[in-house]
Amino acid sequence: MKPIGLSYKPDGELMVVHLCLNCSKISCNRVAGDDNSYAISSLLEEPSNLTKEIITRLISRGIRLLTQDDKQNVLTILYGYDY
Repeated sequence: MKPIGLSYKPDGELMVVHLCLNCSKISCNRVAGDDNSYAISSLLEEPSNLTKEIITRLISRGIRLLTQDDKQNVLTILYGYDY
């Protein structure tokens, strides 16, 4: 599984979106307290070289990958208001 981005659950919880390198399955997993916050926030920085097919599958599942526009909110979720 390769992390390809971040998304929100409907309740606003932060999720890491993964893509299986073998079968191309997409899965979302909650961010855990012991996850590396720097690695998670860096998913906003990395350009995602996703195929049109993967993007279409994300959209059809209602998954919107977060962008730099979401950075302030993501940092607040990861580090709190006083980061």
